[in-house]
Amino acid sequence: MKTVKEVLDGRPVITIGNDESVQTAAQKMSGHKIGALPVLEGERLVGIITERDIIGKVAAPGKDISSVRVRDVMTRNLVFAYAGDTIDSCSAKMKHANIRHLPVIDGDHLIGILSIRDLLALDMIDKDEKIEFLEQYIFTVPPGMGKKY
Repeated sequence: MKTVKEVLDGRPVITIGNDESVQTAAQKMSGHKIGALPVLEGERLVGIITERDIIGKVAAPGKDISSVRVRDVMTRNLVFAYAGDTIDSCSAKMKHANIRHLPVIDGDHLIGILSIRDLLALDMIDKDEKIEFLEQYIFTVPPGMGKKY
């Protein structure tokens, strides 16, 4: 089973500062086609802002997206994963906390964010590999057994 670090290896980490506007956060999310941004204060992870935060705390109440700061709407009580965690443990954390994005840390350093989409893609790859293995097993005639029908 792969670790989270192996899955995230080589991916850029897109973040936002806590003093940025929610509009800037939305633009970053849209530009990178992602649904959440880890929020940093300097180098320290202090929260996460998601599409849900923007819709529920800014857009729906009719607040001005350009004047609201990320720190005012971000989620502060983080659930996160460690670099050595397995994909299964991350999936369990996300399910238990009812979240779709999981920041990943290695020591004190943010190394990325794992999304529910990542988990689904990994699950599909795993299932495809199992199907291929089973098809080869089923349709392979053992040596010396030639068709007898």
